[in-house]
Amino acid sequence: MALAIGVDIGGTKIAAGLVDEDGAVRGWHRRATPGSDVQLVEDRIVGAVAALRAAATGRRQAVVAVGVGAAGFV
Repeated sequence: MALAIGVDIGGTKIAAGLVDEDGAVRGWHRRATPGSDVQLVEDRIVGAVAALRAAATGRRQAVVAVGVGAAGFV
């Protein structure tokens, strides 16, 4: 079964979820959004995706897509 990761970048948190083909959440990861440090924001997004990919690998399932959403002015 293929999995996907969705990432929501907000003003206070970066939330990421691991979902299966049926839309069921199989894992999630949450980290604080660091103020105005762009590099740290990027690092936290990459870290959240990496953590969920590791969880999928542990289940012997493949992550086939990653989607990112950010509301407001970018």
